[in-house]
Amino acid sequence: MNNELPESPKSEEPQQQNGASQTDHTDFRVQGEQSEYTSETPTSEKSNPLDLLKPAPGYIVTPVLIWLNVGVFILMALTGVNILQPAGDALIRWGANYTPLTLGGQPWRLLTNCFLHIGIIHLLFNMYALMQIGIVIESVLGSRQFTVVYLTAGLLGSVASLWWHDVVLGAGASGAIFGLYGVFFALLTTNWLDAETRRSLLRSVLVFMGYNLMIGLQAGIDNAAHIGGLLAGVLLGYAYYYATLHPSRTTGRTLWPMFIPPLIVIGLAVALYTTTPNPLGDYDRLMERFGNLEKQAMSVFQLPRNTSAAGVAKAIDERGVVAWKQAIDVLDEADKLELPDDYRRRNKLLRQYSTLRINSFKLLERSLTDTTHIYDKQIEDYDRRIQTVLSQLTGKP
Repeated sequence: MNNELPESPKSEEPQQQNGASQTDHTDFRVQGEQSEYTSETPTSEKSNPLDLLKPAPGYIVTPVLIWLNVGVFILMALTGVNILQPAGDALIRWGANYTPLTLGGQPWRLLTNCFLHIGIIHLLFNMYALMQIGIVIESVLGSRQFTVVYLTAGLLGSVASLWWHDVVLGAGASGAIFGLYGVFFALLTTNWLDAETRRSLLRSVLVFMGYNLMIGLQAGIDNAAHIGGLLAGVLLGYAYYYATLHPSRTTGRTLWPMFIPPLIVIGLAVALYTTTPNPLGDYDRLMERFGNLEKQAMSVFQLPRNTSAAGVAKAIDERGVVAWKQAIDVLDEADKLELPDDYRRRNKLLRQYSTLRINSFKLLERSLTDTTHIYDKQIEDYDRRIQTVLSQLTGKP
């Protein structure tokens, strides 16, 4: 269902990162019982399974959502994205929920990722599950309330994923789909239907949720998004029941379940979003500073050709060495962050690289100042060691 990739776009699922794991879905059919709890029964009009992909009275939003998800996937494929195992960087470009970017000022990814899928199998499973539950819940809630539930559950699922994982690269509609099953679960724990019907349907819902949550324990599947969407759906389902379906209600539907519970869920999502740390986003900003300081330091080798040896030596000392020392200060800040081990190892290599640069620069400055070549072999040795560290940083032999 909702897959997640590991921390970098190596490519969610990831990490995930970065290959995608897909979840099978229990075949959940309730068409036979629908006439007992809704006067609008779109299923009865759809003897052809392909009709489930066509909007109809009482069944508008579900097929639109299906085609929207399929359309996005087709567009991705047309732009060269692998349809079996999309690369993490491609998912990020299309709006995946990637911790450093989502928490770094791109909150729109909390919803856009709900319309992306990590491979065609992932898409087909999720759209099948959406079709199965959508035809039931949309006819009960109505199209507007159904849309509110779908988007709100998807939102909370995405935020829960950010909050739970140190780094996530996630995509998939399953948080929103779990929200729809959460609504159904909530309704089936009330006296909305007769006891025998409730028990039969509740068993099917519990099997679906339990099976997929267990599958979600596997690496590469984002159970946090599943659970977040499910909790949002349960809350909205109970709100809808007490506002509209409860036996004590003598009037028609009210609007408050469309606004108050979603606002509560959105408020929770905002609170989690704003309080969730973003160490990788902070690290990326520090690395940008590091890169600028590196450019500043290396610019001493781009001085005009007519610059004197003394002028070059002065630039190396006052501009180059100073910049490298500031770069090490940036690495000190990065070491204070809660970073994954891979990032800490990278930081250690960058510190080694910067220290070698400082030592090399100092020898070069001394050589130019004293107009001597006695330091040449030491400088060459530093250059070889620097290239070794750079090879480790880039992963090239």
